[in-house]
Amino acid sequence: MTNQVVFNLIMSEYQDLHQKFEYAMKETQVVRPVKQTIFTFSPTDVNYYLITEFLNKAIIEVRRGKITIERPAIITPASMFGNYFEGFDKEQMEYMEMMVKQLSLRGLQYKYKNVTDNVDLISGSFDAILDRINNEIDKDEFNRATVVKGVPDMWSVSLMKCVVEIIAKSFPGNVKELEERGWFNV
Repeated sequence: MTNQVVFNLIMSEYQDLHQKFEYAMKETQVVRPVKQTIFTFSPTDVNYYLITEFLNKAIIEVRRGKITIERPAIITPASMFGNYFEGFDKEQMEYMEMMVKQLSLRGLQYKYKNVTDNVDLISGSFDAILDRINNEIDKDEFNRATVVKGVPDMWSVSLMKCVVEIIAKSFPGNVKELEERGWFNV
């Protein structure tokens, strides 16, 4: 094979994966968001049901598991420049660090862990299976679960879209709690 043929094959696979990713992001829906936000000072467990309709819609995949979102790590200008930039001009980086401090840039970094408990293939309608899952969640007194309608073969992308939505909802409250306790002043 020539280099051009190999390059074309790689680009074709990349484009296919990119199209699948875009499709999964567009089609994934959080049909039942988790009610609470992410805890600021401890890990947060979110149980999930990821429901995927196969193309013939006669078989539904139900993936059940738990995502643990670790306590967010605080990213300050000092930690940002101490841990994330290596091999740059020291004098220029000191200037950049000073600019970042003046702008009070800061952020939170989250770490995730997924554990899939089981994957079931069920025949039936999507709505009937969704109703059954919602009833099961409603019976749970802790009720820290979400339901996601995902895309076949792209379940990780569907699940991460859900996680990003949870973080976006939680972020302002997490930052406010950290500010109130002076944790960004470190």
